Amino acid sequence: MPNKSKNKPKRLFKSKTQIAVALGIVAALAIILVLLLVPSADNIPQNSTLQIGNSPVLGEEDAPVVIYQFTDFSCPFCAAAEGKNFEVINMLKSRISGWDAPMPLVKENYVDTGKVKIVFKYFPGHGAAAAAHAVALGLNEQNPELFWKFSDRAFSGAATLNLNDLTKMKAIAKELGADENALNEYLTSKEYESQLSEDIKMAGANKVEGTPTFFINGRVVSGAQPFTAFEDIIEEELSK
Repeated sequence: MPNKSKNKPKRLFKSKTQIAVALGIVAALAIILVLLLVPSADNIPQNSTLQIGNSPVLGEEDAPVVIYQFTDFSCPFCAAAEGKNFEVINMLKSRISGWDAPMPLVKENYVDTGKVKIVFKYFPGHGAAAAAHAVALGLNEQNPELFWKFSDRAFSGAATLNLNDLTKMKAIAKELGADENALNEYLTSKEYESQLSEDIKMAGANKVEGTPTFFINGRVVSGAQPFTAFEDIIEEELSK
C-alpha cells in the first residue's frame, strides 16, 4: 500500500499559536520599518545657535516661518536654487522628476504672503565671490532692497562674471542705484569681514558642510532640492 503521507503538503506551522506568533513578528517588523523610515520629532535638529544678527532679511518681521539660507554667489547649485543657472537647472530637471527651482516659488507663495522670511547667510561653498559678498553687505547697510537686487544679479552672472572683481561688483551696485561714497566707506572699513566670519562660524556650529543649505524653522534641507521639499516642511510648520 502506498504511503499517502509522502503526498501530503508540509505544514509550515504546527499550531494556531505558532501562526499567531509569526504574524506578531511580521507586524513588529513592519512597525520598526515605519519608525526607521519616518523621521520623528527627535530627529529634527533644534538650532538654537541660528540668529539673524545683521544679516539681510527678506519678508515680514513677524513671519511664522524663518528660512536661514547658507549660500555662496559663486556656487552653481545655489544659483540653480535661485532659478538662475539654467545649465544646472536643466541637469536637475533631467535627473529629478518634477524638479522646480525652490526659492522663486518660496518667495512667490510664502514670502510675498507674509508667511515666510528668508535670512541670507554666507558659507564658502566655492569661495570665489568674496568681492561680490562684500559689496552685497555694503548695499544691505544702505537699503535691503538693493541687497536683494544685487543678489539676483550676482547669481545670474555667476557663470560669466568674475565675482571677485571688486571694480565690476561696484559698477553693478552703482547701476542699481547705490550711494557710491557710502559703499566705498563701508568697504574701506572692512566691516563685512566680521559679518562673513560670523556666518561661517554659525554654519559650522550647525554642521553645514556645503551650499546651499537651508534651515526651515530649524529643519534642514541640504542641496538644491525641488520646491516640493520646501513646501512640505513649510506647510507642516504653518499647521502647528
